[in-house]
Amino acid sequence: MRPKNPSSNDKTPAAEGLLFPLPERVPEDIKLPRLRHPVWTEHKANLIARYLYYFVLITKHGTYIDGFAGPQRPENPEMWSAKLVLESEPRRLRHFYLFDKSENQIRRLNALRHSQPKVRGRTIQISKGDFNSKVRELLRSGQIKQTEAAFCLLDQITFQCHWETVVLLASYKTPKRPKIELFYFLAAGWMPRSISAVKQRQT
Repeated sequence: MRPKNPSSNDKTPAAEGLLFPLPERVPEDIKLPRLRHPVWTEHKANLIARYLYYFVLITKHGTYIDGFAGPQRPENPEMWSAKLVLESEPRRLRHFYLFDKSENQIRRLNALRHSQPKVRGRTIQISKGDFNSKVRELLRSGQIKQTEAAFCLLDQITFQCHWETVVLLASYKTPKRPKIELFYFLAAGWMPRSISAVKQRQT
């Protein structure tokens, strides 16, 4: 005897070729609240601070250069790389060179410097202006010794750091000395908007 064909009114999973019945009403998409701040920004600051923690454990000293040192989000100091590095333990970094172009950022950097405890042999120098020209002055001055371990953070927002500046920093020390370690962050999130703005200026 042939099996009975399921009728059109039969809503069982077998009749519809499904493993289980579907709900009568599809629930609306679950909406999550917007993040308070970008996760990658906080992770990035913590990565830099953690890297320098191990850096000084090996070198026992060091120079820190920050080309764009002001906080990208002043309302969230836990994401401020310069602050995290200054306050990291052990406090073996000797010399800090912090640069920024903005007057407001310079005020924040000065306040940060004044909030730090005195550490023997530590200097914190803050420079206002275009990092590309200011860092050239710093390297020409010879303040960064060839024997001093050095780390440079280039965390630009768009195209602030010129490639010639990166080359200059990378080639500063002699072949027999450790190079200045460079952390160069490419602002991928800003790239489409930045490139679009450049094209508009060229037209």
